[in-house]
Amino acid sequence: MKPLNKLRIALVLVLNITIAIVYYLDNLNANYSELSSDIQNIIPVAQKFDNPNLFQDDLYVNNLNNVKYYTPFYVQTLRCIAKFTDYNYVQAINVLGLICHLLFGILWFFLLYKFVNNYWVAFLISIILRGVIWLPGLEIWGISDLWTIMPRTVYISLMPIPFLLISQQFIKLLFGGVLIGLIFNFHPITGLGGILMFVTLVVLLLYYYPKLRERFSVPKLLCLILAIGLGISPFIITYFGKTSVAVTYDLNAFNEAFNARIPEYFKNPWLFLKQWFGFKTLFFIIPLLLYVLIAFKERGIGKNAKLLLVLTLILIAIPSLAIPLERLVNGVFNTNLRMSFQLIRMQKVAIIPCVFALAFVLDYVFSKIKTPHILPAVVFVYVCILVFSKSEMLNNVPFFGDDISKSILPRSLSAFAPEDRKPLAIDKMAKYIKAHTKTTDVICGSHVLRGATKRSIIFDGKGASMLIEGNPKRFTQWQKRQKTINNFTTIDEVISYLRYFNADYFVTTSTIPQCELVHSEGKLKLYKL
Repeated sequence: MKPLNKLRIALVLVLNITIAIVYYLDNLNANYSELSSDIQNIIPVAQKFDNPNLFQDDLYVNNLNNVKYYTPFYVQTLRCIAKFTDYNYVQAINVLGLICHLLFGILWFFLLYKFVNNYWVAFLISIILRGVIWLPGLEIWGISDLWTIMPRTVYISLMPIPFLLISQQFIKLLFGGVLIGLIFNFHPITGLGGILMFVTLVVLLLYYYPKLRERFSVPKLLCLILAIGLGISPFIITYFGKTSVAVTYDLNAFNEAFNARIPEYFKNPWLFLKQWFGFKTLFFIIPLLLYVLIAFKERGIGKNAKLLLVLTLILIAIPSLAIPLERLVNGVFNTNLRMSFQLIRMQKVAIIPCVFALAFVLDYVFSKIKTPHILPAVVFVYVCILVFSKSEMLNNVPFFGDDISKSILPRSLSAFAPEDRKPLAIDKMAKYIKAHTKTTDVICGSHVLRGATKRSIIFDGKGASMLIEGNPKRFTQWQKRQKTINNFTTIDEVISYLRYFNADYFVTTSTIPQCELVHSEGKLKLYKL
C-alpha cells in the first residue's frame, strides 16, 4: 500500500471534520420530532433507567424488564452523553452524531484505501458512502441528519476498525475478532451481518490467496471464533437473560398480533430478496457484475472479483435461511423463537462488497486514462455538485437528486437548502403537556409524545414492536386492545374504553364535544378525559 502524504490525509480530515461540526451546529435547536421513530422508542428506555418512577402505566416502558434486552450498549452510551447535555436527549443524539460523523468518513476512507490503494477513488467512495442508501426492508446505509443517528449508525461508523486489523499477523487479526464482536453490541442485527462478513472474508482470503495460509491453521481459526464470541458475550448474556422462547401465552394470538405489526416481506425471504432489484440498489449491484466481467479480460483481478461475488452471495443467502430454519426449530421443539424477522435484515451488509466492487471498477477505468489530474477533478466536481444537490433543479436527476447525494452535506453547507426547520405541532403540544400535566398522567396519542413529555403512552403501534421480543404476552394484549378500539362505532365508546385503562388525556385531530378541550396546536387537540 502506498504511504499517504500529510496533505492528502489533511484533506480527508478537513472535509470530515467540517461536515461533522456543521451538522452539530445546525442541530443545536433541533426538535424531538426530527429524530427517527426508532430513537423515539429508545429514548424512553434511557429515561426509565434515569428515573424508574417514570412511565408506570406505559405500553412497553412500564417495566424495565420489557426493554433491558434492547441494544444496551447504545442506550447506556446515550445516557452517559446525556449527563453532559443536562439530560436533553435530542442534544445527546446530536453529540453522538458529531462523533459518528467524524469516525464514519475517516475510517471508511482508510479501509477503502487499504484494499483499493487509490487515494482519489477511496476519497470519492468514502464521500458517496455517507449518503443515505435505502436498502431492502426499509433499512438504510449512510449517515446524515439527526434522524440517521441510530444504533446501526454507531455500528457502521466503527465497523471499519476490525477490518483494518485484518493482517498476516495473527495477533492483529485476533484483536480484530474481539473488536468485531465488541461493536456488535451497539446493534446486534447489523453486527451479526458484520461478523458474518468478517469471518467469511478471512476464510475467502485464505482460500483465494494460498500464501496467507502459511501462517494460519485450524486452531488459529478456532481462536478467532472464540475471540469474536468473547466480544459478543455482553449482549448474549443480556438478551437471553431477559427474553424467553418458552410459549406461556396464546401462540395464535401472538401470531395474529405479529402479522398485524410486521410486514409480510420480513416473513417471506423471496419477497425480501425481490427488493434488491430496485433501481437504487441495482446502482451498487451492477458494478459488482461489471467487475466480474472485467475480470475475464484482466486476469490479474480475477481472485478479487470472485471473492467479492462469493462474499455478496453469502451475505444475502445466509440471512434468508434464518426464516425457514426458525420455523423448523419452533416446530420441532415447540418454542417461539422470534428472531428471523430481525436476522433477515443482516442482508444490508451485502452492500459493502458491492461498494468495494464500485471502487475497484473506478480504479480500473481511471487507470486506463493517462491524464493524471482527471480523477482529482472528478472528486472536486462531485463535491461542488453536492453543494447544489438540495436544489429543485436536481430533484429529477438520478443519483444527484436522490438521497444518496442530497443527504451528504448539512443544510448550512448546501445552496438552496430548505429554510431552518420550525417546531411541528406535535413538538409544541409535547412542550405544553410537559409543562401542564403530571408525570403520572396517562396519554393516548402518538409515540412521539412518550419521550418528549416523559408521560405514559398507551395503544401506539410503534411502541408495541418493543414487546415482540421483550414481553410477547403483553404484545398480544396490545393487539386485542387495538382490535377492540378499532371496532367501536361511536366516539363515546372510544372515550369509555380509554377511561377504562386510566387514560387522563387524549391527543387527536378529531373534535370531541363531550370532552374538555385543554389545548390545541395546529390540527392537534388535547382533551381531558
